[in-house]
Amino acid sequence: MADTRFTTLDFPQPGIARLSLHHPDHSLNILSQAMLGEIAGHLDALADRTDLMGLVIVSGKPAGFIAGADLKEFAASIDEPAEVIRQFSRHGQLLLQRLSKLKMVTVVAIDGICVGGGTELSVWCDRRVVTDNPKTQIGFPEVKLGLFPGWGGTARTPRIVGLANAVEMVTSGKNVSGAEAFAMGLADDIVSASGDVASKLMEAAVRVVMADQASGEYLANREKWASEIPINEAELAFLGATALGVIQQETKGHYPAPLVALEVLLEGALLDIDAACELESERFTPLFGSPVNRGLLNVFFLTDFNKDGIGSDKKQLAANSVGVAGAGTMGQGIAAVSLRRGVRVSLADNRAEALLAAEKAVLSEAAFDRETKSASTDKVLELTPELDMTPHVTDLAACDLVVEAVVENLEIKQQLLQQIEAAAGDETILCSNTSTIPISLLAKGLTHPERFCGLHFFNPVRKMPLVEVIRGSESSPATIERAAAFARKLGKSPVVVNDGPGFLVNRLLLPYMNEAAVLLTEKVPLKAIESAAKEFGMPMGPIELHDVIGLDVCLHAGRVLRDAFSDRVIDTPMVDKLVSNDRLGQKNGRGFYDWQKDKKGRWKKQPSDVVSEFVAALATDTEPPGDLVDRLMLPMLVEATRALEEGIAADVRDIDLALIFGIGFPPFRGGLFFWADTVGAAAIVEKLAHFHTLGKRYEVTKLLEQKARDGSKFYE
Repeated sequence: MADTRFTTLDFPQPGIARLSLHHPDHSLNILSQAMLGEIAGHLDALADRTDLMGLVIVSGKPAGFIAGADLKEFAASIDEPAEVIRQFSRHGQLLLQRLSKLKMVTVVAIDGICVGGGTELSVWCDRRVVTDNPKTQIGFPEVKLGLFPGWGGTARTPRIVGLANAVEMVTSGKNVSGAEAFAMGLADDIVSASGDVASKLMEAAVRVVMADQASGEYLANREKWASEIPINEAELAFLGATALGVIQQETKGHYPAPLVALEVLLEGALLDIDAACELESERFTPLFGSPVNRGLLNVFFLTDFNKDGIGSDKKQLAANSVGVAGAGTMGQGIAAVSLRRGVRVSLADNRAEALLAAEKAVLSEAAFDRETKSASTDKVLELTPELDMTPHVTDLAACDLVVEAVVENLEIKQQLLQQIEAAAGDETILCSNTSTIPISLLAKGLTHPERFCGLHFFNPVRKMPLVEVIRGSESSPATIERAAAFARKLGKSPVVVNDGPGFLVNRLLLPYMNEAAVLLTEKVPLKAIESAAKEFGMPMGPIELHDVIGLDVCLHAGRVLRDAFSDRVIDTPMVDKLVSNDRLGQKNGRGFYDWQKDKKGRWKKQPSDVVSEFVAALATDTEPPGDLVDRLMLPMLVEATRALEEGIAADVRDIDLALIFGIGFPPFRGGLFFWADTVGAAAIVEKLAHFHTLGKRYEVTKLLEQKARDGSKFYE
């Protein structure tokens, strides 16, 4: 037995070698340079072995097979010269390619996650066996980092699963399940994930080895997969055009990697495997270290940072039962995501009709099957006993944690929270889903304000990954820990912030949205404002965002923040005018835009002549607006530096993650502060000086001034 730090090579039965991967420093294997070095050493030892029929590669980690390459090593190499990066790619290709040239059948046995470099290792083997475990997910997520597979994935995969399947996998970055892998030919056998999974996989792998040794088919495949892919020009052109349309629709031109990957896949199909690998390395190199790659790598590290944050010990701390007060949109969303994640739910509302509608909606959403795109009847039956509906909020007091999600009214919320607290035990945590009311204000009248905090979900709850955990002036550390752990149990990313007007996300979103309304009154065309935001990478323009949120909601939130920050929140009459004319946004079909649903139930917007008249009446003559991206984004950045200075947020990483997950700040920018670092503090101060006549919302803060003076960055 060859036993080293990251791998073990043994021979469990005659003629069979087994290479077990077990990275000691991670719960999942990652292909670090050290692990790759050990794999290379084992391949050296096996290179001339003619007495072996097969090599089976397995994971010594119960959580999965391989979670890709070591991204910290990637990041450390990001400033290396182009030739170093190209050689890095070529080295990985040539190492893994050796798996396709050993004098034995090579098989990987996959249970759980297998992505990135792990999938590349897998496709270089002759065969793959997988489990039907729902956690078995195989894919190439590299495009989500601004890259594409660089260790032969684009060359080898299409030869195994077909060009169309490979294009879908590589350019989308989406994983396939074990069953899907088997159906497309990526896996050669699939076994049940019940019982002794490791033994089942090993037995299946050995069967594959024996069958291939008897038939010699693996040798024929090796020869076939080393050659060009037989495809005619018309098929290639059609596939390319179809994929190009999908990619452009998805990326909006902001993410170059999927387009380059498509070119590599199409061109590489007409080359032999060695030339296809050379092409892959050549095109991979310019993407490595590009601005998009750097930004997306930062997002990866932001999520990694968040995973180890407050409440990360979710198994020990998280609630097993949750009470939700209020059966409206947010209450239903919180109840459904809780139920779906195995938390028993009690939902309270004193309106009988609201409870009746909510029960059906919550069960339907919690039992939604992504494959059939409808609620699973069996799942509804399974979940129904786990959902209690009640007209009495005091019935929620027996739950581990209670979330209040009623109308944004201070007195109503305070009264409700006091009723629940009076009936609750000493261990129950109370939370409010308020988006605007200070937590410390809601806590007044509570006997135990230390067991109360904010838990602000974003709409729609099922889609939005962010939850703000708001620390009131008397919230205890244990309360914050348990609230964050609950959010994590729901699959969300909690960001802990201190109490203050608008908390964090809404406080930073308002300057951006408010500036858009100001620009309208400066006679900047609505379309130009929307285009500037979308070209920057925002998922929609700020004017459309008003309509999606609801103009009445925007008006209320705007007034709260205007009262708090009257020195820098401009009171524009535009939103007030629209609301007073019953233009509330998407919800009632008219806002800044006119809205209608198409045949598939999707909202479609049209410019409104009525709004054009309002804008013309309210517009004033002003100086030229300046760069529209600067006008929209700089007030958000300035306010973010104030939030840091005031201690609302503790770390630039919390703010960047919150904005990416909470408002869709473009991930390829890496986050608001990461973007600011790419511009440079001195350049930002210079830009702000250009807008000094516009008031305090463009005022240079002490933090910005210090960064500009020192030449330092927010990410040091």
